[in-house]
Amino acid sequence: MTAKLMRRRDLWPLALLVAAAFLRFSYWMDIEHNVDQAYPIWQALRTLEHGEFPLVGQGTSVLFANPALTGYLYLPIIAVTRSPLGAYLLVITLNSLAVPLTYRAVRGLLGPRAAWVAAVLMAVNPWVIEYSRATWVQSLLPFFMSLLAWLWWPVFTGQTRRPGRRVLGGMIALMLLTQTYLLAYLMLAPLAVLLLIFRRWIPWKALLAGGTIFAAASLAYGAGLLRQIDTLQQEVSSFASAPAHLNAEAWNHAVRLISGADYPLARGQEAPLVDWALRQDLTQIAHYGILLLLLAGLLLALNALRSGLRRDSAAILLVWFGLPVLLMSDVGQRVHPFYLLLTLPAGYALVGWTFAALPGPRWRTGLAALLVPFSLLMIVNSQRFAQETAAHPGADDLGALPLNVGMHLGRLITDHLPPEGIVYAEVDEWTLNSLAGTTFPLLRDTRAPGFSIVPRSGGIYVYPHASLPSDWSGPCFTTTHERLTLADGVVLTVDAYPVDAVQQVLPQHVLKLSSEDGLTLLGYDLERPTAASPAIEGTCPALAERGIRLTTYWQVEALQPETAAWYFAPFVQVYDAAGMQLSVIQGAMVPGREWRTGDVHVQRMLLPPEAASVRIGQYDGSRQRNLIFLPDYTPLIDIPVA
Repeated sequence: MTAKLMRRRDLWPLALLVAAAFLRFSYWMDIEHNVDQAYPIWQALRTLEHGEFPLVGQGTSVLFANPALTGYLYLPIIAVTRSPLGAYLLVITLNSLAVPLTYRAVRGLLGPRAAWVAAVLMAVNPWVIEYSRATWVQSLLPFFMSLLAWLWWPVFTGQTRRPGRRVLGGMIALMLLTQTYLLAYLMLAPLAVLLLIFRRWIPWKALLAGGTIFAAASLAYGAGLLRQIDTLQQEVSSFASAPAHLNAEAWNHAVRLISGADYPLARGQEAPLVDWALRQDLTQIAHYGILLLLLAGLLLALNALRSGLRRDSAAILLVWFGLPVLLMSDVGQRVHPFYLLLTLPAGYALVGWTFAALPGPRWRTGLAALLVPFSLLMIVNSQRFAQETAAHPGADDLGALPLNVGMHLGRLITDHLPPEGIVYAEVDEWTLNSLAGTTFPLLRDTRAPGFSIVPRSGGIYVYPHASLPSDWSGPCFTTTHERLTLADGVVLTVDAYPVDAVQQVLPQHVLKLSSEDGLTLLGYDLERPTAASPAIEGTCPALAERGIRLTTYWQVEALQPETAAWYFAPFVQVYDAAGMQLSVIQGAMVPGREWRTGDVHVQRMLLPPEAASVRIGQYDGSRQRNLIFLPDYTPLIDIPVA
């Protein structure tokens, strides 16, 4: 790298921004949209459509729920776009800005050469690229961490003419960071240490003003947590009960975010071009090279603490990088790579320090040249993950669809969903809501054809088929059928219930027997296949097995305060012509929390061919209680079969 080129430092931030944005927007329609990416978008939609303003956000697997700010940050762009693309556009744009911010921050500490290396490493790291393309609650960690470094580092070194503005801005940025992600409160530790070390440079009035803003936001979050005090106590108890143990997991992840280690092993193995083993070998070679540069940077920083030259820079980088690693090295929970985003961008700066300290231009030019193949390898690693997602879009069913597929599915749902309709799908509500850009109720119950619910106001039944049955026509009483065939052969079916689907429920044998618990047996169908007609024709799809198909129709007439705790399931006692009991057949259990007034539950059971009569009832095993039919207060209904 020549001195003349480095003098064009005014162009480097722009060039780095363009490169970072290109890598992060590449294949962006193939980003996996999973439950974590969906939640903050769904929260924004709930605020827009239902006026909900939560103080806490998505729950965590480690401790209590995250703060809710991420969903609020998405509000303006979701209000304009009504699409998940709006959130991804915002996140990727801001996280692309993290790269030139890193350049600016490191240049003030160590000079332009170290800054250039640090920014390039951040721009091409596949782990950071992946996390920079996510809309989960911690989506803006790369941006906020680089912004904090750009704001605070010049204050600590006394290099800014307006320290008050930077401190106030730094405290506001810290508040925004911590209000998006629970673990971000860990940044209080390195900042507190650095404030103590460099207290002579700190304008305390600005710090007090910023601290007041930070405290107010944290108090609001705390008030939201106190509303969940019972759950909070359980989560804290569970967290505290896990025995802590010292391990190198945090260190390894912090290094991965610099070197890109093990990314081919974790992502992209199923890409169309199967080269992951070669890429993993090359990546590990590069990893050890970067690790040596990082260790050398740590030694340079430690030496600077003793020698006095760049002592301030050394203290900043060692605390910023080392303290989060140390705090996560003796814990009882698993440490994930994205936790160590809290070390950004100090690790890149330490590698850049080694680069800048090399003797003579030949060494620096040679090492800079090696960054070219390294960067190309990291870029290929990143894009193989996107190519894998595009080639296998149905690998995780509905739980992690590529954006283009998920948004297509969302459009199919909104095109056919009645105004008061409900969606049945085996996925969290916020996942499909976010893909559709609107909210609707969702029930995780997809047990057709054996059991299905006919919704009172129409609805949609969504199901992913690894292999679509040739006779699939959707659940009983669906009239509109859409199919979305994915690149890996998975077929997503979207079957729509009309608004008047409940009115079309006309049992062959009408009973209309109400019960004490608000569930009415409307009636039943009996169908026996013949040799000439092996498949049973009718409103519902045919069962493949031979026998007598009994279909019962149960309508929810009323709900009680305790209904949500019920677990009723129908059963049939089967008798032959001599009155001997042949078997007891169990139907599908329907939790009371799934009951909605007006819905009809369709239960389909296959009776043995020799069945002559049956007795039907429902039983709640959790309470050991039968459904009691009125007006005779009986738990069983006799039905002739032969």
